[in-house]
Amino acid sequence: MLNYRRLIAFTSRVHTYLTVLYIVVFSLFFLSMQLNNNEILFNMLSTLSYAIGWTITLLGFFLLLASIHISFQSKVLALEPFILTVLRLALYFVLSLILAFIVEITSDGLKIGIRI
Repeated sequence: MLNYRRLIAFTSRVHTYLTVLYIVVFSLFFLSMQLNNNEILFNMLSTLSYAIGWTITLLGFFLLLASIHISFQSKVLALEPFILTVLRLALYFVLSLILAFIVEITSDGLKIGIRI
């Protein structure tokens, strides 16, 4: 049981580091928009943010399920990893929506209309 809690704590720390890495890539993306860059850097940052995003999401779902599982198994609520994971996932989803909106605007432009 103690090893399982240690695994959750370590994985939560790794999830925090991945979220910070995503914030760094997000910041680099905005910096690259200000500088004169080429399409290779834009594609690399988009691919890197996509890969880190999937890793954050999958690791976050593992942490949520593991926190719920350890809470039921030991009858002691593992609230801190659960709440922190929800907050990190919410931060990731907000940043990814902003990033997707900016990528859509820069690549296709602003479109107003109805898609059928």
